[in-house]
Amino acid sequence: MTSSHKSEAGKVKQIKDFYDRKYFQEGDNAFRPYEAYPIFLSYLEVAREGRLLDIGCGNGFLLRAAEKAGLEAYGIDISEGAAEVARLSAPLSEVQVGKAEELNYPEAFFDYITCLGTLEHCLDIDRALGEITRVAKDAAKLCIVVPNLNYVFWEHDFGHIGTEQRDIQEQLLDYSGWVSLLTGHGLAIQKVHHDKWFAKNTPLIFTKNPRWMLARAWYRLRWLFMPLQQTYQFVFICTKDKGIK
Repeated sequence: MTSSHKSEAGKVKQIKDFYDRKYFQEGDNAFRPYEAYPIFLSYLEVAREGRLLDIGCGNGFLLRAAEKAGLEAYGIDISEGAAEVARLSAPLSEVQVGKAEELNYPEAFFDYITCLGTLEHCLDIDRALGEITRVAKDAAKLCIVVPNLNYVFWEHDFGHIGTEQRDIQEQLLDYSGWVSLLTGHGLAIQKVHHDKWFAKNTPLIFTKNPRWMLARAWYRLRWLFMPLQQTYQFVFICTKDKGIK
C-alpha cells in the first residue's frame, strides 16, 4: 500500500470513527428529528412509486419518510452506527455501509436520489458525483443539500466557519462554486431552496426574558429576507443534463 493510500485509509477511519461515536452515543437524536425530512421529498415532488437512494442516510428519517410516501427506499452510510440506527428507523428500507465514492448499485437504478449534508464530507467529491449520476436514471430527480461558505452568520451563530464536522472533513463552497461543481458533473439545476429548518425550529417563547424573546424574533425575521447567496445551506433540486454525456 502506498503512502497516499495509507493516508486516505486513515482519513476514512477518522471519519467513520467520528460518526460511529456520534450515532452509538446519541442514536436517532444525533441530528435533525423526523419532522425535518419530509420537506425534501416535497421538493422532489415524488410519485407513489419508484426507487429512492439516500446517500449518507444517517438516522434513517428520510428513508422512513420515503417509505411512507410509497417508495422503495435504499440507504448508504459510511458509519456502522448510522446504519444500525437507520435500519431501526426505516425497517422496510435496504441499508448498507459504504462510501458515496463507491456506490454498490447498478447503473441507472434510481428514480430519486437524496444527499443531505453528505457531499461536502466526501474525500473525493468528484468521484462521488460521478457515482451519483451513474446510478441515477435519465429521468431521475436529485436533492443535494450542501453548506454555504458565505453564510452570513457563521461566526454569529456557531462561533466558527463550518459545521461540527469541519475538523474531520468538510469542503465549503459559495453558491457559484456549488453550481459550477454540480453542472460540471452533468446535473441540471431546476430549483434552489433555502434550508430553513433551524429558523423554523427556533422557538420564540422559551424564556420570560424579553431581550431573548426579541433576539429569537429577529433570528426568525432575518430568514424571511436573507438573500439566497447568504443562506446557511443550499437545497439543490437537480436532474441529469441530457446534453452532457
